[in-house]
Amino acid sequence: MASHGVASSKGGMVQRNVGTRRNAGERIAAAVPAVTTMDEARAERKTDSRLSTDEVVSDDGQRKVLRRHKKRKRSSSWPLVHLGGWSILLMLVVIFVKFRKADERSGLDGKESERRVMMQEEMEEFLAIRLPLVHATLLQYLNESDWAARAQFVCNSAEVAPKMSRYYTRNRMWKMPAGSSLNVVKANVVRHSGDRPVMEVLFRVNSDPVKDEEGNLLAEQPAPYSREVTFMLDGQQWKIDWEALVQYSPGSWSRFQSGSEEGDLSGEFRLFVRRTTVRLQSGRPVWTVKFYQPREDLSEMWQQSPLPVVVDRDSESGRRLSEILERDSRQWEPGESSLWRDDPEDLRRVRVRLSWKTGEGNQRILKVDKVLAGNWLMSGYEEPFSDQVPVEKDVGAESKETLERSAEGGS
Repeated sequence: MASHGVASSKGGMVQRNVGTRRNAGERIAAAVPAVTTMDEARAERKTDSRLSTDEVVSDDGQRKVLRRHKKRKRSSSWPLVHLGGWSILLMLVVIFVKFRKADERSGLDGKESERRVMMQEEMEEFLAIRLPLVHATLLQYLNESDWAARAQFVCNSAEVAPKMSRYYTRNRMWKMPAGSSLNVVKANVVRHSGDRPVMEVLFRVNSDPVKDEEGNLLAEQPAPYSREVTFMLDGQQWKIDWEALVQYSPGSWSRFQSGSEEGDLSGEFRLFVRRTTVRLQSGRPVWTVKFYQPREDLSEMWQQSPLPVVVDRDSESGRRLSEILERDSRQWEPGESSLWRDDPEDLRRVRVRLSWKTGEGNQRILKVDKVLAGNWLMSGYEEPFSDQVPVEKDVGAESKETLERSAEGGS
């Protein structure tokens, strides 16, 4: 083997050992990368888009190509389609339920309308027979010139006669002018518990033209007027509810309202009530109401100067006044009282017990002790309030039974 020379610093020729070099025949040729044409690249890309291949060499030297399916991507619009389907299904369910309830409500409304029509027909038949009877009773009552003779046509006369005696010492009796006529304007039957129907009748009094001594018509003629009268069965006869007829109160309303008398006084009155304000007092909601004495001339009634009375809204009296003041004539049903529907605007009839109390510093305060009724009928014919509603019954059957039992009364 040749020895290695040492390089000289004098710039002489450097001798290298080339004994290890291979001859030209033994040289390994450089690997030239394969060139892929455009068409081959496209074909390969198309094939790879469908399948992904891996080449595996086994122990025995054999090559195997494993083909793996490429996972498909789930469409991003699928959740929206799924949600939309559920929304449509839910909407269909809601529509179905809505129409089903509408059908049920329509069926109930139809039955309710049929019940009302039947009740109205029964009451019209009832009135057609008895209106002439009560009309004659009222004419007999008016033909008597003194209260004692009139008492025989009054319901519960034994108890009412002393009240009539006291009342007519300071009030005039109702008398019709000569030649006037008494006509029925409208009538209604009120259903009460037991065999006690009430007939509400509105009469109109028309007077004949009045002439002077020479036969000429006077410039001022008596104006026609209306008067409401209620009739009740007293034994087997229809008689007049006198307390409702005159809006009877045991004491003088003007003297009581003045508060001139000392001490804690109380009284029961048939009045109109009006709510004026709603406010808070000591953190509690209260109403301010005013009471008016009924007058045939409304202008005279509005000239009154009633005292304001504070009522706790959530008290028994407050709740009852709320029911009375918030009555809606559109919700009236056959068998219910209807006279209140003709009350002046913002006013409602009421039978109430009031009292004067002495507060701090001897201050006199007018209080509502109890709201007795939302009508002016005699005691025992109060309409039930919501806190007195009995167990529900078949009101249609009850009304029919009541009218049938009272059919012989006064006939």
